[in-house]
Amino acid sequence: MENQAEKQTLTFNRAHGPFVVDVWEPRKPLHTPPVLLIHGWGNSGAYWESTARELSKTNRVIVPDLPGTGRSMPVRSPQNFYEQVSTLTFLVDELGLEQLYIVGHSMGSAMSILLTDARPDAVERLVLTSMCFFTDEAQKQVHKTVMNVSYVAMLFRPSWLADVPMLAKMMGSRYFYRLPDDPELLRQGFLDYLHLDRETAILSGDDARDDTIPEAGARLHLPTLLIACRQDWVMPVANVDHTANIIPDCQVHWIEECGHLPMIEKPAEYLTILRDFLGFNQNESAPTSTAEPVYS
Repeated sequence: MENQAEKQTLTFNRAHGPFVVDVWEPRKPLHTPPVLLIHGWGNSGAYWESTARELSKTNRVIVPDLPGTGRSMPVRSPQNFYEQVSTLTFLVDELGLEQLYIVGHSMGSAMSILLTDARPDAVERLVLTSMCFFTDEAQKQVHKTVMNVSYVAMLFRPSWLADVPMLAKMMGSRYFYRLPDDPELLRQGFLDYLHLDRETAILSGDDARDDTIPEAGARLHLPTLLIACRQDWVMPVANVDHTANIIPDCQVHWIEECGHLPMIEKPAEYLTILRDFLGFNQNESAPTSTAEPVYS
């Protein structure tokens, strides 16, 4: 049986509070750049666990909990979107990552764009998952309304809610086309939300509508892949082509019958897409996937 990857957990004591990062070392290194996985709003890096374990067969993998989430708690001062990007920039510099691949998810994809814009010489390839740019002010207002409802709901978040099975399923139904069979996985995702720092969530969620994000996207000059899921009810999938047209050298890969979290709902297919785009499959067989790639 193959040994599990060595996972080291680092804690950086920052002015805003602890910043916790998992670093997975490769078992059979390909001598290609490390992979930084950046999670989205409302969660921690925990849902990247299986992705990190698989990618670390050949590559160093870095998975942070953004300030105000997961183990990077408590925060001494709420962190907005740009302060969280600054923390990621600190991580790249602190670990001496002169070359890296970045894989972002949802709001983590937007942060990945700004991080790449800040360190363009370091990032060799960029993967954006379940993310689209807004096309007009009306869409931004819809997003603002939805987020404001979420902020009010966050006023009542006792931890025991995670042990009410139907609530975890109700929360998960927004993010999955088909709910996972593992109740503990749904519970962990719900706990991440229940423990999220509310003020940080509000600041970062509101900043996600800023025009600085597509403006930075238009400045990218590296191979970029946008992975979009056909049944994603969180992001406006009708905006996929609009987003890809703004980002230079951006290709799109669609995943069918999948919601907002493809790394959980379609892990084998998602890993195959990542390995193909990052060039890992040239050296090692990818996980089996029955789906044919869909690029546009």
